[in-house]
Amino acid sequence: MSPGPTFDRVYLALKEQLMCGRFAPGDHLEPVVIGEELHSSITPVRDALHRLVGERLVEAPRNDGFRVPFPTEAELRDLYGWNRELAELGLRHPAAKTSPSLSTDLEAVTGGTEIADVAALLFRRVARRSANPELEFAVEAVSDRLAAMRHVEARTFEDASEEIESLCALFANGQIVELRRSVIAYHKRRQRAVPGLLVAARHRRDRD
Repeated sequence: MSPGPTFDRVYLALKEQLMCGRFAPGDHLEPVVIGEELHSSITPVRDALHRLVGERLVEAPRNDGFRVPFPTEAELRDLYGWNRELAELGLRHPAAKTSPSLSTDLEAVTGGTEIADVAALLFRRVARRSANPELEFAVEAVSDRLAAMRHVEARTFEDASEEIESLCALFANGQIVELRRSVIAYHKRRQRAVPGLLVAARHRRDRD
């Protein structure tokens, strides 16, 4: 592995770029180009890409370079379904405490670019209700993998900001039964919209 400070800097910067949707699904990731942009030699970049492969944020098909994953419809539906199942596990815990302070995080939701972050925060807080760190780790992992698509959601659903705000308000107010129903509806909506979401992601890739 490459020296720690350089590797950490490159890894965190590249992961942030992937999660914010800078790269479109299917894009090839060239270590040399990335190294030039991040002012790094190629070794830390390759090490970071390999770690991101392990996190399933990057693919290395047949060891033929690196690329951003482009999920099939079935794979994306399964990913949304897995996030819903994790959220339902968190909401089952009877002794959990909600967090009214979550409502203050909604002030950052003004357009679309921050919605992915608020969704990740909400589902992480839901998982934390269970007092099981493994559930929170699992939610963080799936949120990382869904982050770029959540930016596509924000451009696709006109009411995306209001939708996540409603979920957060239910959580902050401790309305767990209603939140459970809304979480199921939230994910079913996305699963139904999977074809359109992938078209939107592909359109961006082709346009760029």
